[in-house]
Amino acid sequence: MESSLCSLAATLLCLLAPIQCAAQVADFKVAWTTIGVALSAAAAGDAKMQPGAKVARVDVQPEILQLVSGKQVCIGELRVQAFGADGRQIAFVPLEMSVRQDQKPQLQITHTKGICMRPARKGEYPIRFTSKVPAADDTLRGAQIFLRVM
Repeated sequence: MESSLCSLAATLLCLLAPIQCAAQVADFKVAWTTIGVALSAAAAGDAKMQPGAKVARVDVQPEILQLVSGKQVCIGELRVQAFGADGRQIAFVPLEMSVRQDQKPQLQITHTKGICMRPARKGEYPIRFTSKVPAADDTLRGAQIFLRVM
């Protein structure tokens, strides 16, 4: 009787374990935290940010930035661009930068020469750039890059 009771308890535990794991996975959400604001690049002939401008697309190059653990990289080293519906580049568009909240400590973010990071651990860290200027449909456009640390 006691062994069948233990067997029943073990069976119930095995049946419930996947349900509990599924509930934990379903409740998991990635929280993004803002680390600063970058401005889209300006080049000769670019349209300046005008009142009423609409950002149709954001592009950041390179999309994957590889570096060695402990080496510093600053956002000023990236090519950050915003484009209007006509495909022309728009300069000086403010872009909110964010990283995953759980990865922020490993990135060791500083603001001494703009926004810089010196990742302490190997891994891949996504960085999002979201335009603070809406598109024609009132949505916010953005781009995401990956900081790959070896």
